[in-house]
Order: sequence, then C-alpha cells, then structure tokens
Amino acid sequence: MADSHHCCWFLLLLLLLAAWCVRGEAEVANGGHQDLPPLLSFKSYNPAAAALESWVGGDPCSGAWIGVRCSRGRVVGVFLDNASLVGGVAPLLGLARLGVLAVRRNSLSGRLPPLDNSTSPRLRHLLVSHNQLTGGLRVSLPSLVTLRAEHNGFHGDLRALSVPMVRSFNVSRNMLDGEISGDLSRFPSSSFGGNLGLCGLPLPRCVHAYNALGDSVGQSPSAAMEEASSGGSNGGLSKLSVTALMATGIGNAALMVISVAISVAMFVYMRRKLRSWKGASDAALSFEEEDKVRNREEKGQKSNGGGLVCFDGGEELRLESLLKASAEVLGKGVSGSTYKAVLEDGIVVAVKRLSALQFPGRSKAFDRHMRLAGRLRHRHVVSLRGYCNSNGERLLVYDYLPNGSLQSLLHGSNGGGGGGRSLDWAARKAILFGAAQGLNYIHTFPARPALVHANVKPSNILLDEHGAACVSECGVMRYAANIQQSIPQPPRCPPGLFLDRAAAAAGGGGWHGYAAPELASGAGAAGARATQESDVYSFGMVLLEVVTADNAGDGNGGGGGDGGEDETMGWVKIGMLCTAEAPEERPRMAQVLAMMGEFM
Repeated sequence: MADSHHCCWFLLLLLLLAAWCVRGEAEVANGGHQDLPPLLSFKSYNPAAAALESWVGGDPCSGAWIGVRCSRGRVVGVFLDNASLVGGVAPLLGLARLGVLAVRRNSLSGRLPPLDNSTSPRLRHLLVSHNQLTGGLRVSLPSLVTLRAEHNGFHGDLRALSVPMVRSFNVSRNMLDGEISGDLSRFPSSSFGGNLGLCGLPLPRCVHAYNALGDSVGQSPSAAMEEASSGGSNGGLSKLSVTALMATGIGNAALMVISVAISVAMFVYMRRKLRSWKGASDAALSFEEEDKVRNREEKGQKSNGGGLVCFDGGEELRLESLLKASAEVLGKGVSGSTYKAVLEDGIVVAVKRLSALQFPGRSKAFDRHMRLAGRLRHRHVVSLRGYCNSNGERLLVYDYLPNGSLQSLLHGSNGGGGGGRSLDWAARKAILFGAAQGLNYIHTFPARPALVHANVKPSNILLDEHGAACVSECGVMRYAANIQQSIPQPPRCPPGLFLDRAAAAAGGGGWHGYAAPELASGAGAAGARATQESDVYSFGMVLLEVVTADNAGDGNGGGGGDGGEDETMGWVKIGMLCTAEAPEERPRMAQVLAMMGEFM
C-alpha cells in the first residue's frame, strides 16, 4: 500500500514537472511576453501583409511593431485600418488589456466572439466597420464608449447587445432584424439604416398585430361577404365575416399608426440631428482619456477667458504670460513666424504666430482641427500644448526642441541649435525612419476624415534633445487661405534622375519644392487639397534630398554617404516609389516604414 501511495505521488510530480517545462518553453518561445501569442495568431492569417511586416521579435511593446500601442509593457491598442487584412479578428480580442481595436476597411471575416467583462474588461473602443464579419452581435460591456460595426454581414437581433455607456454607435448596412428597444433607441436612424428586418424607434414601429392578421386582411370584402352568406344562417353575418371586417378596420388603423409613427420618428431624428451637428462635426475619436481631455479643454478655456485652449501638458500656460515672454525668432515661413519663448516661470516653449494673410479670419474647421491635433501624442510628433484663435491672435504653442530642424542640418540655416552638427549616414537613416514613424502615426490616427499633414518638408522635421526626429505642424496648412494659389508647377524630371529631384526640392523654396504635382497650379487640379498620398510624395522628396545630401560627417562627400552602393540605391528606390506621378501608385506610409525597416 505504501509503495502504491509513493508511486501515485511520483507520477503526480512528473506531471507537474512536465506541465511546468511546457509552460517554460512556451514563455521562452514567446519571448516571455503575454500578448505575443494572440498577435502572432492574427499575423498567421496575413503572413505577407505589408502592414504586419514589422511584427517580428519577441516584444510587441518594443516600439517597432507598427499599429500596436502599449502601456506599462502590455498591449492596449491595435490600429490597423485600411491594411488589406484577411482572416478572423478573434485573436486580437484575446488580448487581456486591449482598450482600442480599430480594424476598419479590411476584408476580415468570421464571427465576433462574445464580449463581456469576463473576456474584454478594458475594451472601450471597438471599430470593425467595412469588413465581412458575420454572426450575431453578442456584446455586453458597460464601459464600451465606441461601437462601429457598419457595412458587415452581422445578422440576428440586438437583444444580446448591452452597451449603456456607448456614445458613438453604428450597425447600419448589416442583416440585423428584430425590434430596437431600450437604450439603443436614443441613436438616430442612420445608426441602423440598411437593416431591412429592424423596426422600432428610431425606425418605424413594429406592428405585430397587423402581421398576425395579414391573411385575413388580404381577403377582399366581397369574398368575405360571399363566404359569410354561404356559411351563415337567416341572412346574418358569420363569425368569419365579422373577423374579416374587423381585420380590415384594424389594418387601416395600423396603416394610419405607421404613418404617424414615421412622422414622429422623422421629427425626433431631425431634432437629434440638429443637436448633434454642433458637436458631431468633430467626429475624430480620441480613444484614450477623451473625457479627461475634454475636461482639460473646458478648464483651459475658463481659466484663460476663452483665449487660450490648453491640452495635456499645457495646463499651466496663460495667454498673458505668452504675450509678455521674452522671444527669440527661430524662423519665418509662408504660414507665419516661429519664436522661442521663455515664460516667467522658466518654461520654454515654441510659439507659432500664424500669418494674417494666410489665416485671415476665425474658422470653426480650424478650431476643430486644432482640438484634434492637441490629442496627438507620439515620440516622433511634436506635441501641441495649446492654441489661441481669438482677438486677432492665432498662436500655436508647441514643445520646444533644442536641436533645430532637418533643414538646418542639411543646409546650415538658422533656426535652432543644429546648424553646426554633422549628418553621417547612420544619423540620416535614423532621422528619416523617425519622421516616417511620426507621419505614419498621423495617417493612422483614428479620425474622420483621416488626418493629413499637408506640409511635409525638412524645416517641419525637428530634432529633440536625443537627436530623434519629430514631425511638427500637423495639418496647419490645410486651412491656409492662399497657399494653393502660390504653388508653382514643379519641374518634371526623368524617373532615373533622382539627384535632380532632390536638387529641385532643396532649391524650390519652402513647401513648393516638396509639393505633389496634383497640388501644383496648372496641373488640372484646381481647388485640390492635400491628401495622405500627397504627404507620401513630400516625404519621398525629403528622403531623396537627405539620402543624396553631401554634408555627411564622415567626410566622404555626397551622393549617398557611407551606406554602401546597394543600400543607398535601396533608399533611393523607396524615394522614387513615394514620388510616383499618379497618387494611387504611391505606397502608404505603413508600407514605406516596412521598406525602410529592412535597412535599419
């Protein structure tokens, strides 16, 4: 008996040891990161996707994984809109601390797994619209703020959908049916349109009694009377004829009720639409801390008398202090002048005073964009801390970066502390890669319409205290009044003469040498506005200029630095792809990043 008891304990010990070894091997294989298996499982559906080429290594929070956002070493957001992805989305929803999932406009298929506090306790924003997802919507998340599932193949009713805190909601263009009830009826009819089986406010009322009497109502009155006379006695009406007549009356009454319901629904919809227009025009979503940002903005407006709107990190700014601060001119351009301002408390900021010629009047669209730009936070994007657009002053307050701009490095111009620094091959690659990361973050930031920088050039690529590149002035020039009329036609160069293109960019003056051809006057694009494709073109011009610059610190002269002929030509090819004549032939910034990553 004792031997048998010891054998059992020995077998149990072996099983525990085997399980521990398997777990240990799995952790080693996964680099010890808990969020790696779901991400790699999702990537297995798309082994050749350009957007996921950076998903290599054992740490998704290293900063190199495009589209992955982390906090405290865990994945909290996945942003893969317009990434040409296929397969199921379930692996990504297996991330334990996921707060934001944005996979809009792909070709994802399959079903959404049931989502509740036991499976996705931190999920606040779920954006899966414009895919091929099917099945039911079984979502019960009290903390969910955004649910965008339009243009899919979801079917069934909405009884399993419980999202009491959701603010942005849309399930239109699916195959849903049943009655809209409860808290969901507060959304406009556009949130449910295209689902022929749905009814109830804000859509037309569900008429169950009318459907039940459909067969009787379909019978003509004369047929009902004939049936009544043949089946009745003493010329009286039979029970069936009475039923038919009642059904006809009920049907007519139901039709009147439906008409009234439609009128009421349209009235409610228009009233809600009018209310929503005031704030819904700023439809860009801030997926993290949006409540805190809104509160900070309101506090900033109150504390500064409505003059200076402050964002995260700029709560202590005051318009009076800015106007009284000692200022040093950093540079002047088409959009205005930039100053280094030292405030009374010793804080140093960069202040952009916009040109009254280019920005002649107050614009609500400009205000909306500035509030959105104030939410951009990325290590390769200069943070906007506040702005003023009142009383004749149009000021943008940014973090001050001490090492100047890429322009000063390339040409030794004034405007920062970087004018005397050398620019070797490794530094050039790092600057270009950092700028590409910042621009890709802007392009993939969850906003509607999509964000565009609109003024990519070396003077808007600044260097922080560590020499890392940071993109500045996102979207400002989209709201300039006269910039489009002043863009000359850029010189057309043969595809192989990349040195000529770089020289044209360097000598074109300001933005002009970097602007895409579709934005140039006389190009048949009157009124054309900057797009993400034109941003890619401008970045390609910057890349060609940097790669072919002849101020490399190693003293080897120009024409490509010390990267080796093959590597230099690889970078040149990337620049040529970005500067393709037709906008649709240019790669997206995510693809540009993936190509650049091969040389980093």
